[in-house]
Amino acid sequence: MLEMVQIDVCEGTTARCNVPQGELSVLLARAAELNGTFLCVDVTAPTPADWEFVARSFPFHPLALEDAQRQSQRSKLDDYDTYLFLSVHAPTNTDDTREIDLFVGPGYLLTIDEPGGPPLDEVRARRQKSQSEQRHVPGYLLYLTLDAIVDAYFPVMDDLDEQIDAIELQVYARGAKDFELSDALLLKKKLLLLRQAVAPLRDVLNHLLRIDQPALVAPELRIFFQDVFDHTLRLVEQIDLHRDLLGSVLDAAMAQSSNRLNQVMKTMTGVSTVLMSVTLISSIYGMNFANMPELKRPSGYYEALGAMVLVSVVLVVFFKKIKWF
Repeated sequence: MLEMVQIDVCEGTTARCNVPQGELSVLLARAAELNGTFLCVDVTAPTPADWEFVARSFPFHPLALEDAQRQSQRSKLDDYDTYLFLSVHAPTNTDDTREIDLFVGPGYLLTIDEPGGPPLDEVRARRQKSQSEQRHVPGYLLYLTLDAIVDAYFPVMDDLDEQIDAIELQVYARGAKDFELSDALLLKKKLLLLRQAVAPLRDVLNHLLRIDQPALVAPELRIFFQDVFDHTLRLVEQIDLHRDLLGSVLDAAMAQSSNRLNQVMKTMTGVSTVLMSVTLISSIYGMNFANMPELKRPSGYYEALGAMVLVSVVLVVFFKKIKWF
């Protein structure tokens, strides 16, 4: 028995969970007649034996099965006339995304996922508790799945929003003194990966809104998919907004860093000018010539020191006036 394949049967307002796999062929035949029987087949972390079971039980095209087995591909939707194949990405608890593959056919919904997927766990709980006959409609179950996947991105966006706010506080309120460039770059990478996952999902939902498969996606269900599509648009806009905010924060941090560097350079230039002026006076009177003016003056040493102090004071006052010190 393949323990990683779970089969639930929805008939009217009742549901049977964990149906034996030996009944699958009979149930598929009944579901194909669209007589109110609907199958939900969940394949978790499929093994080679699981893939053989799926290929033997369902009339899937070899290319569709090959795409389902190939992970980390772009989200997409393929229309195979009698069924739909979707490959979408859902967020994980490790700041990453994972691929979820779905086959939607007459009377069945097959999902292929890794273990412990929160979005699909939520869908399973919702369909088992629901008392509505609409739950055995293929398009409605597909809507529930996509809605759960899209909604799972919003807590991720909220967490990123808090991290960006913290970086903004470091840059704007504290003068970027505690700013870590690596944190901002890591956030920027996360936003890029999120957009790579969400933008194709938006295209998939846009395709679903226009697809001509009334047996799988009934026209009255389009309003549900429109709602999920709107949520996806909002996610993409949030990601773009966060990228712009993060880019502005990075620019502000770089500007503050350049400003501090310029201030340091001005201060060092002023100090160097003072020291060079003093060194100029001392070097002149340190030359070893026998005939030098004022070389024999009794107070020459003190006069040279006074000249050094006077030049230093004048330069310091001047640099303070132009705010170099």
